[in-house]
Amino acid sequence: MSVLPKIVWPIPSNSRGSEFKNQEEILSHVGGESTGQYMIGRSGMWHGGIHITEATTPWCALSGRSPLEALDFPVPFKGEQAVRCMADGEVVAYRVCKDYLTLAWESGPLSFSGSFVLVKHFIQPGEKESSGLHFYTLYMHLAPYSAYEAEAENQWVIQDTLRAYSEMDWLTAKLTSDKTSPQIAGHMPKGARVEWDPADSNLKTTGNNKREYGLVTLKGLPEKNSSTLTPGQRYWVVVDNNNIKPASGAGPSWWRHLLPPAKEVMVFDKTVSLSSPFAIKAGDPIGHMGYYQAPKDGGYEARYQVHIECTSMDDNLEKFLTNPEKVGEKNPLWLKYSPGLALFTKDVAKGTFAKGSTSTTRTGILPLSKVTSETDSSTKQEYWQLRPENAYVPKGQAEPQLLSQYDLAKLGFKTETSEPTSFDYLDGKNQPVGFFRSLINSLYEAATGDTRTSHALVKHNYQRLLDKIDSGSDRYSPMEYWRALHNPDYRDTIQKTIVKHPSDWYFKKSDAIWQPFLNALKKDAPEWKKYSEDFIDKMAWMQDLTSEKLGPSLWHMHPIMFLGMMKLNSKIKYIYTDYKLTLQEMLKKQLTVLNMYGNDPISPASRERVVGEYINPEKYEDKEGGGIFQFLVIKGYMGVPEEQLKAFLSGKGTLSGQEKTFIEAAKKYDINECYLAAHAVVETGNGSSRGMGGGRTFNYKNQGERKVYNMYGIGAVDNNATLGGLGTAYYKGWFTPELAIDGGAQYISANFVNSAKHKFQNTLYKMKWNPEAPASHEYASSVNWANEISKNIRKICGHDLSVISSDIVFDIPRYKE
Repeated sequence: MSVLPKIVWPIPSNSRGSEFKNQEEILSHVGGESTGQYMIGRSGMWHGGIHITEATTPWCALSGRSPLEALDFPVPFKGEQAVRCMADGEVVAYRVCKDYLTLAWESGPLSFSGSFVLVKHFIQPGEKESSGLHFYTLYMHLAPYSAYEAEAENQWVIQDTLRAYSEMDWLTAKLTSDKTSPQIAGHMPKGARVEWDPADSNLKTTGNNKREYGLVTLKGLPEKNSSTLTPGQRYWVVVDNNNIKPASGAGPSWWRHLLPPAKEVMVFDKTVSLSSPFAIKAGDPIGHMGYYQAPKDGGYEARYQVHIECTSMDDNLEKFLTNPEKVGEKNPLWLKYSPGLALFTKDVAKGTFAKGSTSTTRTGILPLSKVTSETDSSTKQEYWQLRPENAYVPKGQAEPQLLSQYDLAKLGFKTETSEPTSFDYLDGKNQPVGFFRSLINSLYEAATGDTRTSHALVKHNYQRLLDKIDSGSDRYSPMEYWRALHNPDYRDTIQKTIVKHPSDWYFKKSDAIWQPFLNALKKDAPEWKKYSEDFIDKMAWMQDLTSEKLGPSLWHMHPIMFLGMMKLNSKIKYIYTDYKLTLQEMLKKQLTVLNMYGNDPISPASRERVVGEYINPEKYEDKEGGGIFQFLVIKGYMGVPEEQLKAFLSGKGTLSGQEKTFIEAAKKYDINECYLAAHAVVETGNGSSRGMGGGRTFNYKNQGERKVYNMYGIGAVDNNATLGGLGTAYYKGWFTPELAIDGGAQYISANFVNSAKHKFQNTLYKMKWNPEAPASHEYASSVNWANEISKNIRKICGHDLSVISSDIVFDIPRYKE
């Protein structure tokens, strides 16, 4: 059975907790760091992970009480967001320092954080364990315990579910002076953690109901909570009558497993191997960036940082990269073409294609979701459009290849093994032969395949460096070599290289691998030697582990590149449900009921052909047109970013600006918010005033005229659609768009998606065709109803499923042969 852990990015994209849209966006963000690049750091030393600092991500930094922190950073960092665990796993080891460690330096003692947590993970895309991989993520230089003690001063915990009002709505309505209350932004659940300074008069007031209100900052929600409120935002809530109480202690949530009466209670200032590891989920707070003073001649460089590594001791890694069970082969995400592939041109006037005179000269890998296809008007042959080549290639051939996200080797991941005599690769004296030369050669090959005229000279520069390395010259510029290695134009080449390499967390200062570096400092920089020796011995921890065997050499992977490739689709699952009927028997039953195309009847001569085309699942398994989303299981809240819903609904009449309403209804009735929005747009004609979704004045049984809304055509039966829909809306009290969305969601959830009576019609396909009981209890008579809504779902979320917070399941019907 497959094991697919949830995977998330280690940081959010802003202080409000928004997600990075895709892997490229977060890699570009982290690429702005000036230190801590993967494999070789700025000092020329081996660096098995990446750094993220306050320079790019200040919302994940947390200031403590150290006087030096206040000197270096007068405006304290509040830790609005935490560094997050990247994948489901279990905490196996940690070191929580009570306070910052210090080391002697010529300008005075330097502070740095030695706190870390080690998480163990397992992923198995296929059915057999031979397709799996055991790996670890390490989060080093986290803020110490003392930083959270300082933070705890104004930390509170909500004691009951409270109404929450947005700061802006509060200012608009002014509860203290007007009788009109502001609109409720949502509910703050019991157990939510907030920040509030009761001594600040700007953060408290008395309402006209004589209740005490406080403007609190939401810091965190309890587990398994579906609140629509956003961590990091400020809300007004009642703070009297013990509705909030001081927090008993701050710190990341995994610390709770180490508090009394736990069997293994937290121990400070030493490496702890847990005899009973405990679970941690992807996205759970790991901690915050710690304060770090890095020495430099005559002083130091201050920053807040976290060092993240992804490593493995698993001998199966190289096999894992080949995707031995070919998982995802039927649902590829990537298109890869090789050099020498014949290219075709298009005759735009005729709509036909012909083989051109050129071929591809390089390897290309493209996201399949961004590759369009066109059909030859004469031969009906389909062609992929390769935009980087400004040409086309025919579909259905051996080339180009369509790849799963687990085809890592074919997607460019490769392995290297290095057994160096020193961690210092770029000392400016000894040419970096072996491993470093291999990396430069890989970059030379990448530049050689680069067809951009603006980059035509790059390969010659890499050739020059290779020649210099081979010359054995005892003088070179380490910074020139370092910059060449970290050329952003060929970033993937380095970040997709997985290296088996000794870990600097394993060895002590007396070990042989450190001697070339330390001995070189003995004469020229004795103060650096003393600092480096002390740092090495304070930071080494791998040999202290008892429950896990790590080192001395491990596989090192770029954490964002490696896990991000699997994150893209690791949450997507395809299931196939078998039905008792053949497709022909299913069609025969469907032809006994009314079938329309939109609002138009289908001619008797073409009914069988048209209905047969829409009822056949095989025609819609391709993701390109969006038809596959009619098989999306729409039970449960999906977790699409609110801004994507907002963009989709913008300009769509009464639906515009209703993204929060859809989200709240989805959570309330256990149904998919993308579906709710997509269905409402189709049913109301984009929220048009001409339809029931735009608001129509109606008098129901002489009870008086009211404007009513019906977003889902409920009650709009085919022979009396308008009156039936308006009457239903009036009877149910849908007098505002919000009430109509909420009521429609409740009706669909109870009668279709979550209805045991009707066998849980939880996909658009099931709602339209009901394969369990064909020709009965079907939501719509239009044959293209499910397909039209599914296209809208794709517009909202289908281009990048990596931003979705929940599992995504497609339930595809399979009829008897």
